[in-house]
Amino acid sequence: MCHPEVPPGTPVPEVRTEEITIEVGSGERMPGLLALPERMPAPAVLIINDVFGRSPFYDHLARRLAQAGYVATTPEYFFRQGSLAEPTRDAATARAKLLDFRKWGDDMSAAVDWLRARAEVAGGVATIGFCMGGTRSLLLAARRDDLAGTVSYYGFPADARAETTPIAAAPKMRGPILGHWGDQDAGAGMDNVEKLRAALAAAHVEHEFHIYPGLGHGFLKASLEDEKAPGYEAACTSWKRTLDFYRRCFAREPARAR
Repeated sequence: MCHPEVPPGTPVPEVRTEEITIEVGSGERMPGLLALPERMPAPAVLIINDVFGRSPFYDHLARRLAQAGYVATTPEYFFRQGSLAEPTRDAATARAKLLDFRKWGDDMSAAVDWLRARAEVAGGVATIGFCMGGTRSLLLAARRDDLAGTVSYYGFPADARAETTPIAAAPKMRGPILGHWGDQDAGAGMDNVEKLRAALAAAHVEHEFHIYPGLGHGFLKASLEDEKAPGYEAACTSWKRTLDFYRRCFAREPARAR
């Protein structure tokens, strides 16, 4: 399951947020949420959502990233297709079939440029994607050579809906890349994850993959649930690894800029 909601009672990080729009394509404007840390300018993280698009989970995630010291934005890339008729997986999957995947890639690249141009941002831009967005974050690492880092949560290494698959695009990717998967995620396929790992290794792309035993798709939500919930500890571990990864990536960014 992906991430349409936040568990009831989850504390909301107290950070400043703004509703924003990002100019994409031929003057179209993609809406989203911008979350701001206490100290700025700061590095930035682009959140690429799952098949449900922008949801309370990703607004909450943007606030968590701002609380950790990063400017974070979560755009609604389904703005051309409109809102879901109902908040179900069937409705989300049907809407996703209407998505122009080439335009989607252009929109996410435009969002990176938009973040870079913000006065609140300094020190680089990284990405984090989930499910279908985890696939897109990997493909952006092949498209752009200026990302500080790429995080993919349960992306699909063999997904051919876009211009190429992450496995095929691996030789063009720019690291560092961090990937998280549950070993029960049949949709992503552990054989495909290993193919992606091998392709990145053969191309000498810096990467770090973590496979979580007993977990399936969408496991990060467990980090917001009760500590006794199945997958809670592994989900929290993955999030700590993600924040550690960003700290390392952004520490390297000034040296890269020189």
